[in-house]
Amino acid sequence: MNLLDMVKDQVAGSLVSSASKFLGESESGVGKALDGIFPALLGKMADTADDSNGLTKLFDMAKGADDSILDDIGGLFGGGAGNVAKLMNNGSGALNLLLGNSTGGMIDKIAGFSGLKGSAASSLIKMAAPFLMSMVGRHIKNKALDAVGLGKFLGTQRQHVKSSMPSGLLSALGAGFLGKGASAVSGLASDGLDAGKKVVGGATDAAGKVVGGAGKVVGNAAGAAGKVVGGAADLAGDVGGAAVKTGGSIMKWLIPLFLLALVGSFFGLRTGCGAVDNATNMTKGAIEKTADATGDMAKGAANVAGDAVKGAADMAGDAAGAVAGAAGAIFGKIDEAAKAALDGIKFTAGSAGSQMMDFINGGFKGDGRFTFNNLTFATGSANIDAATAAEVDNMAAILKAYPGVTVTVEGYTDNTGDAAANVQLSQARANAVKARLMGKGVAGDRVMTKGFGSANPKADNGTAEGRAQNRRIEMIINK
Repeated sequence: MNLLDMVKDQVAGSLVSSASKFLGESESGVGKALDGIFPALLGKMADTADDSNGLTKLFDMAKGADDSILDDIGGLFGGGAGNVAKLMNNGSGALNLLLGNSTGGMIDKIAGFSGLKGSAASSLIKMAAPFLMSMVGRHIKNKALDAVGLGKFLGTQRQHVKSSMPSGLLSALGAGFLGKGASAVSGLASDGLDAGKKVVGGATDAAGKVVGGAGKVVGNAAGAAGKVVGGAADLAGDVGGAAVKTGGSIMKWLIPLFLLALVGSFFGLRTGCGAVDNATNMTKGAIEKTADATGDMAKGAANVAGDAVKGAADMAGDAAGAVAGAAGAIFGKIDEAAKAALDGIKFTAGSAGSQMMDFINGGFKGDGRFTFNNLTFATGSANIDAATAAEVDNMAAILKAYPGVTVTVEGYTDNTGDAAANVQLSQARANAVKARLMGKGVAGDRVMTKGFGSANPKADNGTAEGRAQNRRIEMIINK
């Protein structure tokens, strides 16, 4: 069975026609791109199936895919931008499983091979992925396959992938593509992979733990500073309490001394006033010494507490400086030509680009989160209003000047309408911003996206002004 022939017969023709109209691209360009996209994705499915964990995830995703989309592609696109946004959102999930951080690189290769704009290639591959996943899911149901059966089936598709892949794209993907060969999955057992594959998985896990550990170090540095400040306050209280307690212990011996003086004064009434005077002077001296001792200790406690608080403040400042230093290191790699081009850009006050430039020029103080205040979309769609696209373009210019920076684009909506649809719309809008950035020369693997729907509102959704503030795109620096 050749799955690519089935995709070509059942999907490709209708998808070329519908997608070209939606993207505003020629049918020839879209058709050429799909000729490379479907074999590339099927090849990545076969590679994913070589890992037991990846195979399980792929099986679950394909089995749960909605294969009804295969039967009415024209109707799906004719149903409006919301349907297409949902389709692309599903495609993003599939690409994350199959390509991970290399998604941007694949999009760049598809765009270069087909002649499509980067944004169009990005949207098209997200449209195509769900159809291929649904085709695999339909095969799973028709043949009653389990995960191992799917792995063996995908192994048989490698030869079809290689023969169907356009030569220009195959060479662009490099020798690593389809490098394992069909035999890599033919011997899959139900209990997983062999030891060699486990070593590869272990190496990947180790790399992830190292990255996670680096993040914890930064978090712990800031946490330590906070604990020191809290500890200084506790220390001040403890030392002050110790002074009071010490004063109390002095009183323990002062009271008997005072009583002794009273006894002496009683006998002094019989022996003369001199004894009374002596007893009185002794008592007075003891009280004065006690007060002096207590005062000295309280003063010392205050000094110790002050020094501790000052030291804590210094440490907190050092920790903040370390965080700013880490951000500075991220921005340390500079493309001088691209940075020089920034001098010709006039950033609108309050725009995301203006916020980022203030962050850079101000010593990287703050959380590295910037809101696109001048960016709008057509109602209910992920199409960026052309009049506001310059804000994204200006941000692209900054990212090109600092090629070491990676970011996450987050999409948000207000709370009107269906919650699930809002999440899909916010994801589609974040993806649209990423596509625009890529079209301006920012590598796709530097930009992550996430749609949150109506979560995390900034203002009251009960007012029109509040809802307008909540419909937003934010960009966060990945530190």
